[in-house]
Amino acid sequence: MEKTAPEPPKTPETAETPETPPPGSAADQVALLETPAPPVAKIPIPTPPLPANSIVNRILVEKKARRLTLFRNNKPVKTYAIALGRQPEGHKQFEGDNKTPEGRYVIDARKKNSSFHRALHISYPSTKDVAFAARQKKSAGGNIMIHGLPNGMGALGPLHRLRDWTAGCIAVTNAEIEEIWRAVPDGTPVEIRP
Repeated sequence: MEKTAPEPPKTPETAETPETPPPGSAADQVALLETPAPPVAKIPIPTPPLPANSIVNRILVEKKARRLTLFRNNKPVKTYAIALGRQPEGHKQFEGDNKTPEGRYVIDARKKNSSFHRALHISYPSTKDVAFAARQKKSAGGNIMIHGLPNGMGALGPLHRLRDWTAGCIAVTNAEIEEIWRAVPDGTPVEIRP
């Protein structure tokens, strides 16, 4: 009789598997575990509040990143996650297009008692914006603001950022607009990038 070496135990890599595992089998359960989970919106971890006496001299809004950064002497002071207009891609051109403008503007007014929890008015439309819309026989729109949540909806907090929902404004939480309101004087430049 010939002696043969025992076969090595079969590992998952070498084991023969049926083409379709029976339902409820271990292979079926592993497949369920390997199914990727649906993406979840990222909600940033809260950052420490700005000191009460902070004053900034520039605002940068990066639409694609959904980010607003306050600067003092070209150094970032604090960054906030934002929601934009319902049609966030592209520059605002006309009233009702639900786009957030792009370009260089300034904070030219503030509304303590608005439909939203505090609002800083951005100087859109510029002369160039108005001229473009007029050539199309349309209004450029206006009332573009950095604001908090609609009155009575402050409990939403950061959940408002799960989708873009404004008519072209830049939205933050109520606590965040309180900080921004204190730190941003009228006349502060605002640059809004795509």
